[in-house]
Amino acid sequence: MIASLQPFLLVLLLLLVLLIARRNKTSPSLKLPPGPPTLPLIGNLHQLGSVPHRSLSRLSQRYGPLMRLKLGSRPTIVVSSANMAQEILKTHDLESCSRPSLTSYTKLSYASADIAFAAYGEYWRELRRIFIIELLSAKKVASFRSIREEEVERTMSSISSYSSSSLPVDLSKELIALTSTITCRMAFGRSYCDIGSRFQMILNEAQAMLGGFFIADYFPIIGWADWLTGMRARLEKNFTDLDRFYQQVIDEHLNTGQQQQQCDSGEDFVHILLRMQKEEKSLTADKIKAALMVTKISDAESHKTFFF
Repeated sequence: MIASLQPFLLVLLLLLVLLIARRNKTSPSLKLPPGPPTLPLIGNLHQLGSVPHRSLSRLSQRYGPLMRLKLGSRPTIVVSSANMAQEILKTHDLESCSRPSLTSYTKLSYASADIAFAAYGEYWRELRRIFIIELLSAKKVASFRSIREEEVERTMSSISSYSSSSLPVDLSKELIALTSTITCRMAFGRSYCDIGSRFQMILNEAQAMLGGFFIADYFPIIGWADWLTGMRARLEKNFTDLDRFYQQVIDEHLNTGQQQQQCDSGEDFVHILLRMQKEEKSLTADKIKAALMVTKISDAESHKTFFF
């Protein structure tokens, strides 16, 4: 019985080897930039180390400003100079404008329904039009001047109060609170972003998820392992918490009293999006939530960039 199966198993093994070789073979017409040698399965993940940006900087000094890596099963291009970044993002922007499908980003952006993670196409162009013309036009930003002035004055008063007590001032904390409150009032009509508030804790968890390591992003074939590590369950809970919060905000604005009670500077982002939803039926509740999500997440990401 076993002897009769040997030819079949030999052919199966040969086909498997050929399949792996074909997948790993680089097309001769595909001109890839230089990069370090890869290891089976993990690619170049072992070379990132605990401080990836420094590791990438060292590798770019050897392989150049445009470098090829393989992170698990994902081919990746690393750009390490301003001139090369301009070449890719400006000269060849159409070839480089799509986003990778990553577990946390896809989930928290309602299946990539927001402007930051949507694939380039007609839907993305429509989102861009909404942000440029309706939400972030020069006229609209100017209409929030009173909010900015109020919150800056409040922050200055808070900082001044430390002078009488001779206590040190944590400017990072004060400025983070300032920008978070301004963004909340512009987006939601009032502040939900006090340090220590439930929404702030949910937002902090979302940041952790966006920066977290998901096995599915690098080894899709064993993506189920994220459930074993607890990361997938943690992501699902964070999404549920965010969705519940955004639904609460939308319901408040849909309420008869809230619909009339706009912020002093005019319509906030939720009012604008709900008004547009009446005119454009394709603007679903999930797409509105995705727009609100990217507004707050991008604000939070700017805090990490400038203050930490």
